[in-house]
Amino acid sequence: MMRREKIILFFLLMLFSIAFFSCNSKKAGQGIATSTYGGTASHNVGTACLSCHNSGGSNSFWWYVAGTVYKPDESSLNPNSTIYLFTSTNGGGTLYAFIPVDGKGNFYTSSMVDFGSGLYPAIKSSSGETRYMQSSTKNGDCNSCHVALKRIIVN
Repeated sequence: MMRREKIILFFLLMLFSIAFFSCNSKKAGQGIATSTYGGTASHNVGTACLSCHNSGGSNSFWWYVAGTVYKPDESSLNPNSTIYLFTSTNGGGTLYAFIPVDGKGNFYTSSMVDFGSGLYPAIKSSSGETRYMQSSTKNGDCNSCHVALKRIIVN
């Protein structure tokens, strides 16, 4: 890709992320909460986030997508990675959303995500490795499926 195309793509992604993360709070009056690179506000690493962060839960924010990222040893956390949601396999189709992974290895957003007929997640580590989930999902509660021996991992 030429330098000019990369710059244009970068600015389009920035505009998309601003629009995506500035709308659609799930809990009225609470604003938007999304994990940030290096952030340390998250907690309960590895647990099913939406078991508390949902319409019946006691937390201030309700997540549409949330989970935890690990290194290949499946016990070390992998902070500052990025979660991507695509409309097709292996990063194909359209990039629907991306969510930063915080400094504790968790990611979350209260911005509405319409999974429609399914989205295909990808994870990119801060070192640049990208892994793709080969099946689509209609569920943003990632830790409800990705538990011990099936964790979200990237090197």
